[in-house]
Amino acid sequence: MIDTKIIQNIPVFYGLSEPELQIISKIITVKKYKKGELLFENGESRRSFFIVLSGQIHIYRVFSDEVQTLAILGKNNFAVESSLHDPRLKHNHNCEVTEAGDMIEIRGRDFIKMSEDYPQIANKVYGNIISNLTERLHHANNKLVTIFSTGKIASTYDDLDNLTELILNTILQIIKANKALFVIYQPEVGLAKIHDARGYNNNQRIKNLKIDLFKDPILGQIYRTKRELVVTKEMYRRRRSFITAYSAKSMLGVPLLVGDRAVGAILLGDKDRNRDFSYNNQILLGIIARQIVLPIAMAGSGALKE
Repeated sequence: MIDTKIIQNIPVFYGLSEPELQIISKIITVKKYKKGELLFENGESRRSFFIVLSGQIHIYRVFSDEVQTLAILGKNNFAVESSLHDPRLKHNHNCEVTEAGDMIEIRGRDFIKMSEDYPQIANKVYGNIISNLTERLHHANNKLVTIFSTGKIASTYDDLDNLTELILNTILQIIKANKALFVIYQPEVGLAKIHDARGYNNNQRIKNLKIDLFKDPILGQIYRTKRELVVTKEMYRRRRSFITAYSAKSMLGVPLLVGDRAVGAILLGDKDRNRDFSYNNQILLGIIARQIVLPIAMAGSGALKE
């Protein structure tokens, strides 16, 4: 069990009382890693959440035999926060230790079990993760705090149209993309319905599209795999199947999951300054999606069904 004096100074654990630190320390292990060791590889389950105590890690993906750097993380930074929600998800990237050091590891299943008994600890950790991500991305603002920091949508918004408009406009400000879609899946009729659109020349035309849930290469793929989808500019140029009426030259999409069902999705397009979406963008949008899905279901009065 790790000394609570060590973890109390790590941003992810800020605000935890001494008794709470003692509880979470019971599910923490510390491991030493050598330079060149892998924390995880593409295709593996996201079993554990990692925090860098010392050293440095490199998160990357390999595309067409080229290594693409997504993030380089040092002391007190973290990776694989999604394991704290669903350790069954698969990694889309690789992570290598580039400077030897110590890593905190928390098994996702252990955290979920702890959160059932001590939900207040889990809520504090989730809030710190969101705050840390927004600080890392230099996009902290009052809207994000209002909507996401407590894990709830602002209670004044009980209308789905107003809520999705607020969410998409806020996400576009935070992640700096030019286009956004909020999508509701309707498997009973085999369609993906675009409930709201932002940034297109004709948003209403985009909203009227009929998208085949089982054949579509983007929104349909997110539904079928229940996983995030990242399309780089290079991938878009090489694969004509990514060209659709609503697609963009770079895209980032995440599912809205209720249990093990994908009930909707958020899709961003055309990152600002002609860039690709980053790993930080991906994990932040994933957190946002998990925070909003149930409040949106409530606001939608059944539009999204559990």
